[in-house]
Amino acid sequence: MDIRYSEKAEKQIKKIYKGDKKSAAMIIEALENFAARKGRKSDFDVKVLKGKYGDFKRLRVGNYRVIFNDDGKVMLIYEVKHRQEAYRD
Repeated sequence: MDIRYSEKAEKQIKKIYKGDKKSAAMIIEALENFAARKGRKSDFDVKVLKGKYGDFKRLRVGNYRVIFNDDGKVMLIYEVKHRQEAYRD
């Protein structure tokens, strides 16, 4: 599966990288593993979201949440936020 990042997600990952390189590396590794389907589905904490994020999914990676959508061929990453800020707006 191909991974594509929105401009917003790229900026957020770069910001995380500046402050916490370990978490940024963990996020990227989790996304690559999920896209490649390494491991069982139960190895990943993924949930389908409701409300304004309807039809999106979220992947939990430590204290961060990755909001994305996938169609089986392309995984589009919309946002990467700390868990305290993930569902606000």
